[in-house]
Amino acid sequence: MTQRHSRAGRPFSSPRLHKRRSARASTRALLSISLAITSLPALAQSSVQLYGIIDNGISYTNNVASTVGGKGASRVGLATGFGSGDRFGLTGSEDLGDGNKAIFTLENGFSGINGTLGQGGRMFGRQAFAGLSNPRWGTLTFGRQYEFGFVYLSPFESWTQFGSIYGAHIGDVDNTFSTFRLNQSVKYEYSPMAGLTLGALYAFSNQSATSGSTGFANNRALGLGIQYQRGPIGAAATFLHLSNPSASAANSTNPGGAIGDEYTLSTSLFYNSAFVSRQDVIGVAGSYSFGDARVSAVFTDTRLRYQNGQDLRVDNYEINTRYQFSPAIVAGIGYIFTDASGYAGTGATSFASGTRPRWHQIDAGAAYYFSKRTDLHASVIYQRAAGDATVAAINAFGPAGAGVKNQVAVLAGLRHRF
Repeated sequence: MTQRHSRAGRPFSSPRLHKRRSARASTRALLSISLAITSLPALAQSSVQLYGIIDNGISYTNNVASTVGGKGASRVGLATGFGSGDRFGLTGSEDLGDGNKAIFTLENGFSGINGTLGQGGRMFGRQAFAGLSNPRWGTLTFGRQYEFGFVYLSPFESWTQFGSIYGAHIGDVDNTFSTFRLNQSVKYEYSPMAGLTLGALYAFSNQSATSGSTGFANNRALGLGIQYQRGPIGAAATFLHLSNPSASAANSTNPGGAIGDEYTLSTSLFYNSAFVSRQDVIGVAGSYSFGDARVSAVFTDTRLRYQNGQDLRVDNYEINTRYQFSPAIVAGIGYIFTDASGYAGTGATSFASGTRPRWHQIDAGAAYYFSKRTDLHASVIYQRAAGDATVAAINAFGPAGAGVKNQVAVLAGLRHRF
């Protein structure tokens, strides 16, 4: 049979033949794409969550001064962040497969009554870290983080369970209130069994090992912790070591080290009297729950070595109880005894007339929950200076005026979580 040709001399193709060839080509293309897609790894699942707390109300204190040894007076005003520090944050994770996850948290502190940044004006002053986690091998994170005294011990204390931030231990000398976080820190937590968590942390000075007062150990930190919570029983133990933490002051030798400028607040009893060259904190805590009640006890031992060669030891003993009257109402009361011995400052920064200052403190608080996210709360803190102590100083409020041995704070506010 004679084949038909076009005028250009090329053979004609039938429409049916074109369709069959196009179908085969399309099938091959789809098959190639399918094989390429199936050969790629599965896309990882990721999530990011925005969260926060705003907590505003009214506060009263009978006497407060702006500096240790200053003149004091009563104060009434609008207050914020006293039930829980105001914050907003971003936290997220990405599933990397085989149980591995990439994680991060960026958390900002701010004032709910004037909008200013907290933690010395840092954008993410509360927390800023990233890391990896695995249910079998634990969690490793890097950045600005809480040390274990706050993470493991503070849940047993009055101020976190039913009171306000002002009910923390005097001067926050044991850092269970987390006056300062740790910068440049590497933190590892591991759970070998249900309910048990072990932790270790190291925060770098980020300074070269030069001579004099500067060097690798100038403003660095080391922390260890263990906690257990299973059924009605809870327990924790922690250790924290700081090397030259006062070097964090703006005009000192390493303000960019592990501890930031929060350490050297003018209202602190224990850190501004002299340069602190070493600080060691040991803490233990335990609790038992029965029915709607929980009883907790906390002990911390803090040793301070000052550059002038003087030493100070501060022991805090706390016992408290919390009761859940209904799903909407919780209340509690706690007692803290602070027993110190040794160097008590000099001149304007002196807080004792001798070497044995002591303080008694009572925390009481209650909250009514409209929902899981919104509550009204109120707290009362009373502190009395005893022994050689010459001034009371409720945490975060600031010390009472010179010679004032009794300090009272009363607070009430509305807290909303989102």
